Order: sequence, then C-alpha cells, then structure tokens
Amino acid sequence: MADIKTLMACIDLSDYSPMTLGYALGLAEQGDLNVTICSIVPLREVNPAFMAGMMYPCREDTKEYLDALKKNRKAQINELIMEQFPQFINKTDIRISTGYPADGIIDMVDRVGADLVVMANKGRSNLSKFMFGSTAEYVFRHSTTPLLSVRDKHIFKRTHSGKATPEATKIRTVMAAVDFSLWSPAILAKAGWLAKISGAKLHAFNCISTKELSWVKSHYIPENTFDLEQFLPKEKQRRHDLLADQIKAAGLSDIDGLDISIDSGVPYEQILSASQEIGADVLVLGPRGRSRSAKFTLGSTIEKIFRHSPVPVLRLGPDIIH
Repeated sequence: MADIKTLMACIDLSDYSPMTLGYALGLAEQGDLNVTICSIVPLREVNPAFMAGMMYPCREDTKEYLDALKKNRKAQINELIMEQFPQFINKTDIRISTGYPADGIIDMVDRVGADLVVMANKGRSNLSKFMFGSTAEYVFRHSTTPLLSVRDKHIFKRTHSGKATPEATKIRTVMAAVDFSLWSPAILAKAGWLAKISGAKLHAFNCISTKELSWVKSHYIPENTFDLEQFLPKEKQRRHDLLADQIKAAGLSDIDGLDISIDSGVPYEQILSASQEIGADVLVLGPRGRSRSAKFTLGSTIEKIFRHSPVPVLRLGPDIIH
C-alpha cells in the first residue's frame, strides 16, 4: 500500500471550508505532506457568462469573465489561508476549475496525483441532511483515492441554532473498523499512520454481525444445540486474538493507548455507537466490506456510516490491496 505524500483539500468557500482546511493542513503539517487546494466554480456561476457571450458577443468577453472568476476565487482562498493558516502561505498549490463540482473534483484528483482527498460532507447549501446525488456523496462513492469526509460532531445533526461555525478538532483517538476482509490489514495500517502522525490513540473494533450469528446457528451441528451465551464470549476472544495478531503484523503494537474491542449486533449501529463511546475523532473504514461489490450500495454499512457518523470518516480506496 502506497504511503500518503500528496493531500488534496476540496473547498467551496462555504462555512465548512475553514474546517476542511483545518483538518487538511493539520495532517499536512504533521505528516510532512504536499498540499493541493482544489476549488470548482459551479456552472450556475459560469452559465450566465456563456449565455451573454452567445447572445451579445460584442458586450461580453466570456474568457475574460472566467479568468476573473477564477482569479477572484484564488484570491479568496489565499485570504482564508492568510487569516487562519498563515504558516501555509505560498506553500500550497491552488487549482481552480469550472464545471460540475463532483466531476471536477474527481478529475482534479487524477491530475494532481493525490493520495488522500479531504472534503466536507456539506457545502454551500448547508442542508441539515445532505441529499442523494450531492457532491459529497458522489465523490465518496466514486473516488478511487482514499477520502476523508470531515464534519463537526457538535453541529452535525443541527442541534444548535445554526449560527455555530464548524471547526476542525485535534485528533486524539482514531478508530479502525475492521471485518477481517481483505481490506482489514490496510485499514489498520492507515489508521496506525494517522494515529502516529497525530499522536493519537488507536482503537481497533470488530462487530460480530447478527447475520453471521444467524448463519452459525442455522448450520450448527448437532442441530438445535447452539448456545449463544456460550458461543459469543469464545468468539469474541478468538477475534480479539486475531485482531491483536494483525495489529502486531502491521507494526502498530507500540502505539500508546492501543485498544481492541469486539461487539455483536448490526455492524453500522455498533460501529457508530462504539465511536461515540470511546470519543473517536476519526473513523477509518475500508472501501467496501466482504461482498467486494464494485461500488458500495445504498443501505450498505459504509453508506450508512457515511451518512450518519458525527465524526470524520476516512474511507480507503479500492486499490489498497493491490
């Protein structure tokens, strides 16, 4: 699995942009990463110029208008960096493009060769719940590059008045959710990297799903002799030992505050519950689960976690095991 060397932060100058930059530049500083800042000027801001250029070519220079739009966007980003992250002035590569934000972001990832994308789960619309087809969801679904979806857990559900400004928080606890699929070693490795550069604790978590328990019960020999109260403690200990071996193999045993927990139930519910109980600041997931379907599906564990997790979610790319 390739190391992370280049990080790309996606911002749209919404209320969530300072938070996104806070996480991105914080990781860049701690991990000595190169930073590209990507901002896509949406078509709704560009189309009026195209229309005017078509109908009144003598009155509107479309190229000049677009150049001015990009220049203004870049100036605003530099102003934001100067105000809140002055140590990064002239240390970032700012790329401005026009088009559909989701497509533009994915195209920019390929062009800059980013190893990690950082973006907020919400943008200018500031919706209390993002819609199907939103930029955040589209990129989360289709990007083949590891993606950190940041959100402020204090206002994620909009329990505040709405006047609070999202802020990046210090990463103190990293939670890796593994299911012993092919992705698990890579999940542990990336979670360990994040914990080490940020000086955070690492918590590895696995859930014995209700579907697995039902399958074991239905195939137990002799029939009708399955005892959940006897089976569960032994299975939890077996998985704990297996996870400890994987952590050791990944070279993460020396991380301060390392912890392992095994639970049972509906995976996404238990993962979200555990992340709140331990006070996780980042939740690390694979690109998909054991099914290894090409893209995660609506209703999948990963999709539900992405939608409902109040803490940032780092979803790895599908090529992490190649």
